[in-house]
Amino acid sequence: MTEHRNVNSKKGSVNYKIRLAVQTVVLAAFICLLIFADPIAEKDGAVDIFLCMSPLSAIGAMVAAKEFIVRYWPALIVLATSVFFGRFFCGWICPLGTTLDITDSLLKKRRKNVSYKIYDGKRLKYYILAFLLLSLFIGHQMVGWLDPISIATNAYTIVIHPYFVSLINSFFGFLHEFYFISFVSDPVHAFLKEALFALQAPFFRGHFTFLVVISVIIFLGLFYKRYWCRNLCPLGALFALLSGWSMFKRVVGENICDSCDRCNVDCKMGAIDDTGMKTQAGECVLCMKCQAICHTSAVRFMRKQPTEQDEPINLTKRGFVTACISSAVVAPLLSLNFQKKKSQGNLGIIRPPGSIPEDKFRAKCIRCGECMRVCKTNGLHPTILEADLSGMWTPQLIPRIGYCAHDCVLCTRVCPSGAITRLSKEKKQRLAIGKARINRNRCIPWVGYARLPDLDKNWEDVSCGVCEEVCPVPTKAIHFNTYVHGNGKEIRRVYVREEACIGCGFCEKVCPVNGRSAIVVEGIQPQVIVKDMSTTEGGLFPVSIEQWKRKERTSVYAGKDKLFEYMNGGAEVYLSYSFIQVSTATYIKSNTDKSVKVNIWEFGNSDDAYGIYAKDRAGQGINIGNEAALYENYLWVWKDKYFISIEPYSGSISPDDVTFVGTSIVDNLPSGKVRLPVILGYLPEDGYVQRSSRYFHEKIILDNLYISDRFIEKNVFNLSEQTDAVVADYKSVKSRSPFKLLVVKYTDKHVAEESFNNFVELRESWGEKNLDTNGLHTFEDLKGRFSSIACVDNIIIATFFVETREKSELHISAAVSKAKAIQGND
Repeated sequence: MTEHRNVNSKKGSVNYKIRLAVQTVVLAAFICLLIFADPIAEKDGAVDIFLCMSPLSAIGAMVAAKEFIVRYWPALIVLATSVFFGRFFCGWICPLGTTLDITDSLLKKRRKNVSYKIYDGKRLKYYILAFLLLSLFIGHQMVGWLDPISIATNAYTIVIHPYFVSLINSFFGFLHEFYFISFVSDPVHAFLKEALFALQAPFFRGHFTFLVVISVIIFLGLFYKRYWCRNLCPLGALFALLSGWSMFKRVVGENICDSCDRCNVDCKMGAIDDTGMKTQAGECVLCMKCQAICHTSAVRFMRKQPTEQDEPINLTKRGFVTACISSAVVAPLLSLNFQKKKSQGNLGIIRPPGSIPEDKFRAKCIRCGECMRVCKTNGLHPTILEADLSGMWTPQLIPRIGYCAHDCVLCTRVCPSGAITRLSKEKKQRLAIGKARINRNRCIPWVGYARLPDLDKNWEDVSCGVCEEVCPVPTKAIHFNTYVHGNGKEIRRVYVREEACIGCGFCEKVCPVNGRSAIVVEGIQPQVIVKDMSTTEGGLFPVSIEQWKRKERTSVYAGKDKLFEYMNGGAEVYLSYSFIQVSTATYIKSNTDKSVKVNIWEFGNSDDAYGIYAKDRAGQGINIGNEAALYENYLWVWKDKYFISIEPYSGSISPDDVTFVGTSIVDNLPSGKVRLPVILGYLPEDGYVQRSSRYFHEKIILDNLYISDRFIEKNVFNLSEQTDAVVADYKSVKSRSPFKLLVVKYTDKHVAEESFNNFVELRESWGEKNLDTNGLHTFEDLKGRFSSIACVDNIIIATFFVETREKSELHISAAVSKAKAIQGND
């Protein structure tokens, strides 16, 4: 080897540094698109831009699906550019190539006994390309397994990002144990979790398979730099076939080169022979390293390369024939679907919402893992053999790990190939991707019902219903078949209304049964739109409110049965008032992604409408209807016998948006003479906390109001639909915390007296001392707080959690005086 000075070509050095900078920026952009995929996809950003750049994936998806996919337009640009610039994509853009450059530099010291001569192993990638293309034409998609962009996406999504997040969590979890460090480390940890969009470390089933794949690709670098790119990458082979027209080919000045062999040793692709003069044009990735290190400035990149400097790849007919025969033999084997045969034609796996029919889905899916990355609940995972070999690495929903969120459509926005079609939120929420099934041998209520003879001897509560509570379907796809025992106890046996089930898997996720869930969702093909289970009526809603347009029809749920269909889990609260019906509609703002959901609840009288309004209201009062409350971008309004709630549905909804829509909706409702419920007039003014009153009839509401440290199981106050009751908060200037005052009005004074006595007996049974003063009973609890109660005709008045006895009895006396005055006027 000729001695030389350590001097670089100035122009070559600049080109080399530019290439390094571009590589760094592109890899950073690739990683950022993966980390910030969720918010970018929410705004319809091009999260899949790198995947759409792969001509190999584009060819694979289009040929397999037998259609042109517009979304792959970046791949067409890359393909056209490669005609002029050869394999520039491999050296400047490919994220897997850049990753291998980094790992190869780390393996440099362990790479020994490397031959720098041109060798024939590089032709293997051409045979792999032929194998993949032929398999496409006979109807089998295998491109996704070997496309470098898909491999890089899976590596960072399924392996690197989760492992990195787990490492961070473990490290900061260790630091958290040290108080003198944790006050600094905990905020840093919180910031990193938010920055990495990983409040919990994502976990992917089958991640070890991908770890093995990427590890093998990396550690092949012990033999040659960029071993994958040199010998195995089918996308590189495709670019190499186009490099013959390249405008930038390596040319060496014969009279300038001193055959120092440095370019041959440093070439990451092994594209330069041991003389430094010849180059395999199809292997050169335009990294510019040879030009940068050439001390004689002999290397140039030009349109025309002397014939004697071109080193061709020695491809053989035998190799291509072997590749074609292998494809013809292997591809049909992928059709042996043992899982489908075992399940009598139904695979049972749950595909993401919007997935096209199974055969086309496998053909179009490029196994990139992008949908898995954006799944908010970490519910999407790669299949291993669940869909047999032909479906390996395609996405499936595993509800026990994560359900399909009702308001999420991110996976439908990031699929580059169209295997998952784009869906609106409204359509997605009505799309059934599976159907839930109850395993009665594991379901708690059904198992309890099966052992009814044992329960007769020793009764225990076997009702569950968690699945019903979380079901997001408006009419509920899970309902109860209630068995009432002779002792009055109930067993609520769950069942699935299959026609309403959308297969989201939320029920399977939350099932409290250990191990395999008692309710299991099975995927269906093809995915279908479930029918609307409600009746429709649009009279209460205007068709448009300036720029806000009402979406299609409105839904009405009238009566007890329909209300249970709409919101089974919380219907009892509304039924404790004089519920008539609830009407729902969605309004969309023109030319934006903004939409709001409007619910109009109708009751038998204005008092009950006020009661529901007062139960839900929060935030500041505003002047709409008879009374209204605004909290951020949520609005609650009471008008006559109606309670109106308006909430954001999609887009960035502002308080002004809901206020504007709410005002118009309320103005459209019929008006009448309205007053607050009479019983609110019994409340003393002194210390009253504004907007704290809760008006109700039955015990179910009182159970949700904190009036005791102990749960009062019995209906001590004899609350029923005939009683009127109100609870309000009070707080004086000197009080450390507020206390509560309850007023209950009965139709019969004997019931009031019985309720009064029940309360006195209850507090005495708790061991509290009864301080009786002329019919006013006061009790002191273990925390030194006082409760008082008095009975005036058909009214009882009670206080809870008062700091002093004097203040407790003072407020009772004030309320008694108001009650007597009102009763006297009546």
